[in-house]
Amino acid sequence: MRKKRSPAPTAMTDIAFLLLLFFLILAISTHVLPIPLTPAQSDSSATTDEPPHLLLVSPNGDLYYQGNPTSLDQLPETEEFSLLADKDTPFKKIAPIIKALQEKGITTLHCVVEQSQ
Repeated sequence: MRKKRSPAPTAMTDIAFLLLLFFLILAISTHVLPIPLTPAQSDSSATTDEPPHLLLVSPNGDLYYQGNPTSLDQLPETEEFSLLADKDTPFKKIAPIIKALQEKGITTLHCVVEQSQ
C-alpha cells in the first residue's frame, strides 16, 4: 500500500501570503476617522483626492487635525484647509472656527461632504 503524499508546502505559504496581502491592502485603503462622523451629502459629481490639511469638527464642536485633538492656535501656517463636520453639528459650532481661520489668514476653505448614492 502506498503512502498518501502530503500537499506541497508552497501551497500553504501562497495562501498565507495572499491573505496577508489582502488584509494589508484593506487596512491601507480604509480611512478611519478619530471620531464618529456622518458627513453631509451632496449630488455634486466633483471629486478630489483627500486634502492634505483636514480639520474634523465633532458634533459637540471639538476640533481634530490629522486625527489628534487640537485647538485653532496649534494649526500649521498654510493658506488652505478642508473642513469636515458631522451633518448634525450645528452651524453655531462651526461659524467661530471659520471666523478664526479667516483671521489666521486662511484664504481657501473646502467644505467636505459625502457624495450621495
